[in-house]
Amino acid sequence: MIVSEEQLFLNQHLSTKEEVLAFIADKAAEIGITMNSAQVERDLWAREKEYATAVQQLIAIPHAKTEAILEAKLLFIRLVEPIDWESKEGFKAQAIFAILVPASEASQQHLKILSSVAVNLLEETFQEQILTIKTEHELMDYLKDNLEGELI
Repeated sequence: MIVSEEQLFLNQHLSTKEEVLAFIADKAAEIGITMNSAQVERDLWAREKEYATAVQQLIAIPHAKTEAILEAKLLFIRLVEPIDWESKEGFKAQAIFAILVPASEASQQHLKILSSVAVNLLEETFQEQILTIKTEHELMDYLKDNLEGELI
């Protein structure tokens, strides 16, 4: 299972991109998919330096393909307030899908997860729901109904 309720974090009070990427790395350690959160954070930053991962207004998809990740996972973080994601387009981020994939599985697994999330983000209803659903349990049910079966 790529995403579970313990990987959904709603109503987070994080105010910078730096705090969000550190939060992602720390949560990866807490859920047991890395023993090196510092490396995960460095790899997230390396990707951000190539090109900011804000894909549209209010949505970001930071991702890392790294030896520091033991098992592919998708984390979701929703912030209380949108933050500047430092993108060329000036996008802010409030709903963040973090994709963490072991380097050994990177090509297929990473693209499968990214594709499933990106396709759903084309739907305005999906965008509205991920920004407004009240609880992690309700969000998990919604994701089960909308993301590709093998991701859930």
